[in-house]
Amino acid sequence: MLRAGADAVFSGTIGALLPCPACRARSAGRKGCCAPCRRRALRPGRLGDTLWLGPYAGPLGRAVRALKYRGATRLAAWLGERLAGEVAGAGWRPTVVCAVPLHPSRRRRRGFDQALLLARRAAAALQVPCRPLLARTRATRSQARLPREERLRNVRGAFRSDPAPGARVLLVDDVLTTGATASACRAALLAAGATQVRIAVVARSERTHHSGPRAGSLTGR
Repeated sequence: MLRAGADAVFSGTIGALLPCPACRARSAGRKGCCAPCRRRALRPGRLGDTLWLGPYAGPLGRAVRALKYRGATRLAAWLGERLAGEVAGAGWRPTVVCAVPLHPSRRRRRGFDQALLLARRAAAALQVPCRPLLARTRATRSQARLPREERLRNVRGAFRSDPAPGARVLLVDDVLTTGATASACRAALLAAGATQVRIAVVARSERTHHSGPRAGSLTGR
């Protein structure tokens, strides 16, 4: 037990000395991102039942990509806890937190599910359970480069939910773009008995701003 604790301290110390993934100029620090970048990264916003920490650009965009594609999982603590702070500040009172799930094959390739890491941290800070309510019923193509209408077709009917009678669900993901993925998740959760589904994402893509009022009515990525 002592050796495991010492290894964790050593690992955390080494991680703190690594370059900040947002600027690559300063050390990352214990939160995985240097203090100046953390201050610049956050520009929180909210639209209806969706909130976000800032734009998917600049320091926050680089931090999200480091978490998602370069295994900088330490960032999930800072980002998940900040999401929880925004949720509490908005007066939202979820009874359960869940993540937009990766397909198992993609999770095996990546080695982790970044949305689940964020959801667990947010749930802990909000002192509510984090449950894997959602599952993908089929593999889908990556949404990253698909136009809006193809995104909607790509994820339609791609999720199912465990029973969630009366639940007020906080759905967590890393990036919001058109709303296709989280809208499909939201439909599955409501069909399973949830009475409310609100969305908390780390970053809002600039593409969302150019999708017009229709995008504003959607929730999620």
